[in-house]
Amino acid sequence: MSKKAPPEKHLPYFAFIKSLSGPGCPICARTAASLDEWFENLLYESANDRPLRHRFDADRGLCGRHVHALCDAESDGLGAAIIYRNVLEAAVASLSALKAPQVNEGSCAACDHERDAESRFVGLVADFLGEEEMRIGMEASQGLCLPHLAAVLARRKDAPRWFIELHRSRSAAFLELMVRYIDSFKLSTEERRAALSFEEEMAWKRIAPLATGEGGWARSGRSKR
Repeated sequence: MSKKAPPEKHLPYFAFIKSLSGPGCPICARTAASLDEWFENLLYESANDRPLRHRFDADRGLCGRHVHALCDAESDGLGAAIIYRNVLEAAVASLSALKAPQVNEGSCAACDHERDAESRFVGLVADFLGEEEMRIGMEASQGLCLPHLAAVLARRKDAPRWFIELHRSRSAAFLELMVRYIDSFKLSTEERRAALSFEEEMAWKRIAPLATGEGGWARSGRSKR
């Protein structure tokens, strides 16, 4: 049986390769950039898009995480005001009728875009692991967070050894830092055994993005959505 050829390389592939020189998990970074572009388009062009407005009305706006992102975005706020006018009108109407207002239940259009973008980038990495420029770029990067590593390996059962070893060695090195940090305390008195470098002192701050992705939303693809 002939080996399946990777798909053709297009602009998203080259943009991803370029992004590997940035900080953090590259799938997290590219997904976040895609969501930023979606918000920008929403605020400046799509807030009055009828199908999208109907979706916002049905969902009662955006989920908590994404409405905060929307309001934190650099804009004049008009898009956010347009989106939430109907939500607030519905809330006022419910309260006027002595009823509890309906609220967002934790999923929204931004969640869908983020999930789709994340899945595309996971697939891109899985499809192009055999490319030399992907290997070089990934080795120069900070590597994938554990959820995205799991997602890529779930899609690519025959992942090359270098990819697995790269992340094993990075995880082992981080574990060693954590052990040195823990061992620097005399746990009974909380006295330090030995001076630590700044990297060792602050290494624990990398636990959250490694374990859950930047922002804590990364999905491994193994749980039900």
